[in-house]
Amino acid sequence: MLSKTLVLAAIAAILLFCFGGCKKSGPEASSDEPAVKTMAEYEAEAKSQINEDNMEAELEKLEKEIEQDTGEGQ
Repeated sequence: MLSKTLVLAAIAAILLFCFGGCKKSGPEASSDEPAVKTMAEYEAEAKSQINEDNMEAELEKLEKEIEQDTGEGQ
């Protein structure tokens, strides 16, 4: 009888923790955190900035940035 009571108490405690859970906060970003762009936003930005006329220059600029980041340009 005592073991059944302990099991029921344990199950009740587990259920309280499961259903109580953590506080759910909204997807609000605080003012000191930078906003994160979605892939669609990056693509739209790229399409507006890169066209056939400046495609080669943009590619060279990106290649230089990658070389600097990886340390190959030194």
